[in-house]
Amino acid sequence: MNSSDPSQERNDQPDSSSPTDEPTQPADEATDAPQDQPHQEPSLGPACLVVAILSLAVMSAFCAFSAWFMFRDQYPLAVDAINKQLIPWIESCQLAPEDKRQIIAELNDLVPPLENRTLSKRQLTRLRNCLQDNPVPLWGGVQSIIAQAPDSGLTETELQTLQRVSERLLRAAAERKLSRNDLEFTIQNCSRVRQDGQSLEVVDNLTAEQIREYMTRAEQLVEENGIPNEPYEKTPAEAFGILIDAALQVE
Repeated sequence: MNSSDPSQERNDQPDSSSPTDEPTQPADEATDAPQDQPHQEPSLGPACLVVAILSLAVMSAFCAFSAWFMFRDQYPLAVDAINKQLIPWIESCQLAPEDKRQIIAELNDLVPPLENRTLSKRQLTRLRNCLQDNPVPLWGGVQSIIAQAPDSGLTETELQTLQRVSERLLRAAAERKLSRNDLEFTIQNCSRVRQDGQSLEVVDNLTAEQIREYMTRAEQLVEENGIPNEPYEKTPAEAFGILIDAALQVE
């Protein structure tokens, strides 16, 4: 937002304190300053600060995983993190019910090998990294945007573009080309931090402009990462499973 020149405002207003028959006073020294200032782009600082705050809010649901490497016996800590942190977080997020069910099943399937200590330390490290930076649990926000789009005033062409760019974004997530921070920034203009401070949630009654901003940011991300402009028919739960399988793969 361009700020107005205070000296310009003073010159535009009549000086009621000086009688008309008195000689004109000398102009304020500030008026001698050049009026043609170079155009300055708005600072990205506030937007970056908002994204940083939101990132910290969402990360709180995954903070237990950071404790894995602070103690010698990491396996029981991992089990507690899944049962007491991740699963409750998934249950309360905006994901579609079927995606929630399948993702919770995926997490429950991780518990026996952790309890039996059949996962190697390397697999445990990879799993921790995967769950800490996994964007899929936030995908309920994208689902909400798509669901609200038909009533927002978007054209039929824009609705088709929205569906395609969201599919490409999910593919980027499944291919480990989309971080949680990336998705937070993409849906930021449509979202708020939940009252419990645990995650982002997309608000109701989105406008066409808010959805277009999401589409613009999503398009930029998929183009930067070389994601093909073609259908991607995986569900968020399937993408989550792909990421878990990749984390546990022994190379």
